[in-house]
Formats: sequence, structure tokens, C-alpha cells
Amino acid sequence: MNYDLTRRAFLRRSAFAASLAIVGRSQALRSLSAAEPPSLGDVVSVQGADRIAATRKGLELAGFASVVKQGAKVGLLINAPRWWTKPGSYTSPEIVLAVLDACLAQGASEITTVMNPAGDYFDRTRRSADFKTQIQAVRRNRGDWREVEIPKGKALKNARMNTSFFDCDVLINLPIAKHHAGTGFSGALKNVMGACHSSTNRFFHNGSGASSDYDDVEFLSQCIADVNLVRKPDLIVCDATEFLLTNGPAGPGELAHANKVLVGRNPVAVDAHGCTLVGRKPEEVGMIVKAAAHGIGRMEDGLRPREVVL
Repeated sequence: MNYDLTRRAFLRRSAFAASLAIVGRSQALRSLSAAEPPSLGDVVSVQGADRIAATRKGLELAGFASVVKQGAKVGLLINAPRWWTKPGSYTSPEIVLAVLDACLAQGASEITTVMNPAGDYFDRTRRSADFKTQIQAVRRNRGDWREVEIPKGKALKNARMNTSFFDCDVLINLPIAKHHAGTGFSGALKNVMGACHSSTNRFFHNGSGASSDYDDVEFLSQCIADVNLVRKPDLIVCDATEFLLTNGPAGPGELAHANKVLVGRNPVAVDAHGCTLVGRKPEEVGMIVKAAAHGIGRMEDGLRPREVVL
């Protein structure tokens, strides 16, 4: 794929860089505009020690301004429930802070967490002190649920999901790429389980008659692929900075420090690239293969990411 900038794109990005120096970060973010947003299959991989800077760059290159518009209601699906506390098991709060800041700079009218993160989540980074206004703007979901049918689901025909998953104009999936003892890998596709009621998630694990959570990984993988038919995210911002290579999803385990943030619009493509960071091939991860078979995305798109090093 040819990523050479057109003259128009070059001028717009040059103007953005100049505005950073003149009017400051937040105001400049309001002028972010990709001349031609990437296709749904594109994956941007930004590597850098500063997670907030890497996330901002990924959002810029992924055409964030075309995703979140003035007045939009945004839902954030963050992989940071109260039971994930070990290093490398939850999405970095710094990545979420950068997304929050960008949403508000674009004029989002409402930001709601689809799965409410742990109460101390943002306190896990010292940089939260610089984002108090952004954190205060976030609304926690009210715990309301909706039954939905999945006519094209092969293993999962209906699901009970949080209403905030549907009641937003823009859905941003914020997973972490990490090892998983059952499916082998956890990323954007599996993170949608965070929008599901515990009764639905129990069916994922035991609905086939399996006696334990990972007795029937084939069935679990198909359920994950099926639930991703309900709604595709408008954007995925995947944490691949520090993550589990073993003993996932909860840890503790061996950690990798790739210092990468993956941004894309298709969960199959993002996961196809993300799984390679934990030593897996996309064709070895059942939920990726099954989601691709559903037509949700193409695995091969994730193997050709646009890579940027800060």
C-alpha cells in the first residue's frame, strides 16, 4: 500500500504541527483532519515510550476527526474491570486518557464507559493529575441491559448486553493485547465480552456442556466471533505497550514491553496483528478465523500495518 502523502494531506498535517506550537495541544487536536481516512482494514502501529504521545499519533494517522464529530455520544469499552490488577492484564489508563482528551477536543457531548473500570483505575498513573477535567467528564454506565438476537450467529443466537453498547453514536474499543489461557490471545474481539452480562458470558464458556471455562475453546471462540456481529466498533485503540505473554488473562506472568499502540477500525485486522506480538499466528487463534469467516474483516490486513516510531 502506498502511504505517500498527497499535497493536500501534507499541507493539512503541516498546519496541524504548526498549530501545536502556537495554540497548544488541546486546541490543535480540534483541527485534526485526515484528508482521506484509512480504509476499514488499515492498522496503524505507533511505537514510543510515551503512551499518551503514541496514542495521539495513532489517532491522528487513523483519521480520528472523521470518527468523532461535534456533539457525538461516545461509548468506551475499556478492558479494565476490577478483577484485572496485575501488570500487563489491563488497558493502560494513559492510553484511555489520550482518547478521552481527543474526544472532548473534538466536541463529544457525552462519554460513557460500556464496562465500568475499577474505581482506582485512573489513579494507577501519575499523569492522571493533568487530566482531571477529562476524567470528571466520563459517565459510568447505569447497569441497564438489553436482549439482542444474533440471527447469523452459529453458536450464539442471542445475548444480553449493556445498553451503553448501543446508546452511543461512536463506539471505541480499548482492549489490551495479551496472552489468554483459553483462546490463546485476548484483544479487540474478545473485549466485546466486557459489554455482555455475566449470564451471557457463562454461556460462552459452558453453553456447549463444557464442564470448565476452557473445556470447549472451539465453542467459546465461535461465541466471541458471533457476538462481534452485533455491532462493530467505530475505532479500536489497542494497548500493546506492556502485556502478558504467559498466564493471561489475569496474570501474574511474563511481560513483554513492545511500547506499541495499535489503532484501526476493524477488530479482525487489529487482532491479527496483535496476536503476533504474543507469539501467535492469526490462523492459530480460533476467534480471529471465525470472525473473518463471518465477514467481519480480513486477517491479512493486520499483517501489513503502518508502522511509526516516535
